[in-house]
Amino acid sequence: MTLFDIHTHNVKPYTKGGLIDIKSILNTFPEDFNDLSKSANESTWFSCGIHPWYVDGKTERLKSLEEIIKHDRVVAVGEVGLDKLKGPDLNLQIEVFEEQISLANKYGKPLIIHCVKAWDELVALKKGVKTDIPWIIHGYRGGVEQTKQLVSLGFYLSIGEKFNLESLKHIPVNSLFCETDESSKSIEAIYKQVSMSLGFDFNQFAFRMLGNMSKFAFGLTK
Repeated sequence: MTLFDIHTHNVKPYTKGGLIDIKSILNTFPEDFNDLSKSANESTWFSCGIHPWYVDGKTERLKSLEEIIKHDRVVAVGEVGLDKLKGPDLNLQIEVFEEQISLANKYGKPLIIHCVKAWDELVALKKGVKTDIPWIIHGYRGGVEQTKQLVSLGFYLSIGEKFNLESLKHIPVNSLFCETDESSKSIEAIYKQVSMSLGFDFNQFAFRMLGNMSKFAFGLTK
């Protein structure tokens, strides 16, 4: 059985006699990708992006990011997005986010999105961009009405250790992913937590997540 951690900042060692295979997407920045990629094991893939907190000095970083995105083991662009509580001016965040959307579209790789208090702006961007690449909101904890809106617009939602139980019930399983982010919990524990909350058998839930990953993971499910 294979479990997928779609967004993590720390790939966790896993020793269970080979009963469960863990595949992870490790979040990186353009500055640290080369070092992290050299030390990664065969079950680790990568996302790389310019986080909204760190969009200053964007020109050189965007050039570096475009080269990194071409790497075979980089399967997503992120985390990228918008944050009204932390980071530079929102207009600059939007500008850098738009450039990374263009890169993701150019290379056919999904976006892993960080969004804090900027949902109207995120929705407006989604409506204004013509692209078939998945937009995946990581660490999602939003309310029911917000969840319904995001699902209707085609967003994918990634659930971690903390989530809104009522909102989870309104996320179609084919729009759902799981992650550890910075949690000390294992992805297996999060799968169990989410599958129980949805009333799924653990193995059945894992199979459904495999189907979701195969939509866009460019070799991750092989």
